Amino acid sequence: MSSYPPSVTIPVYVIFTAVGILLTALRFWTRAVLTRQHLGADDWFIAGGVVIVVACTAIQSLNALHGTGGEAVSTEDAVEKAVTAHKINFIMVVIEKPAFGAIKLSLLFFYRRIFTVRRSFRLANNILIVIIILWTVAFVLSDLFICGTKLSLSFDANQKLAAAHCGDKGLMLLLFAITSFLTDVSVLAVPLFYIRGLQMPKQKKWGAGFIFLLGLMSTVACILRMIFLCIAYPMGRMSWGYEGKPKDKTPLVLQVFNPTFWVMIEMCLGTWAANLPPLGPLLHSIGIRACLSRAYRKFSSAYLSGNHDPEKPTAPETETGILNRENEWPNSFAPVSTHPEPAGPEDMV
Repeated sequence: MSSYPPSVTIPVYVIFTAVGILLTALRFWTRAVLTRQHLGADDWFIAGGVVIVVACTAIQSLNALHGTGGEAVSTEDAVEKAVTAHKINFIMVVIEKPAFGAIKLSLLFFYRRIFTVRRSFRLANNILIVIIILWTVAFVLSDLFICGTKLSLSFDANQKLAAAHCGDKGLMLLLFAITSFLTDVSVLAVPLFYIRGLQMPKQKKWGAGFIFLLGLMSTVACILRMIFLCIAYPMGRMSWGYEGKPKDKTPLVLQVFNPTFWVMIEMCLGTWAANLPPLGPLLHSIGIRACLSRAYRKFSSAYLSGNHDPEKPTAPETETGILNRENEWPNSFAPVSTHPEPAGPEDMV
């Protein structure tokens, strides 16, 4: 019996994707109606990423019903079922790359909205933007033409031809998982290093950093997928023509982890993480941020009083690098005005 039956995977895919759509819609509403800001590249990139995630949800639901659901094709599977699985896997491997790229680019362009224009930050941010674009394009082309111009070899029922004429599919998947993790860490680290140098109380620094660490939700799923591939690749699990073994002969890790399932979770959580920071004004307007602020202050005060000496007063955080106008940057969950000022040149993407 499969560990990931359609009765489990399809509802999970649909619910997680629906939450991503809802958060994206709320993001656009917050920008256009609540704070009356211009829509920027960060908004359009996340919208494009969500569209691709919806497409992935549709094809993986089809795979769960008429294919293998992301699990290895076995000798017991019918030819039609195997071909369906191969076709969907090929499409998924190609289109997931723009989804991940769009989500990461959305975060990077969002950083440009909330931080002042410091040369060092802007340079690091621009370098990462270029890297993410090149990374996305490189893997899309590599996966699309892994069999050269003979695309049909990728999803042919006889995978022996693909093994003889195509590149190393498993290695490509492993390299993508590793580089996806590294780019995740790089994207999340950019604002953390910047916040560290600000002259502001340590509690507020932690709160500001926590906003961006929400991106770790998708990184955890990325780590799980990477662990699976590091174990599965040497065993030949990701190679062309691999046929699943009986359950009693399959290593436990290959039975428990379904790479397709965790790719979907990673993408969906990525859309959540990229959408939550811009929703700060909405959370404040409905009172959620006030509750979070009180809870966070109690927790951090208790921690600091028990482990650290009282902090010396620090300089006020005016002109230190964080834009708090337009209520876009939820500064340590502290309540701020919900009446935005007109957007300035530094807010333009």
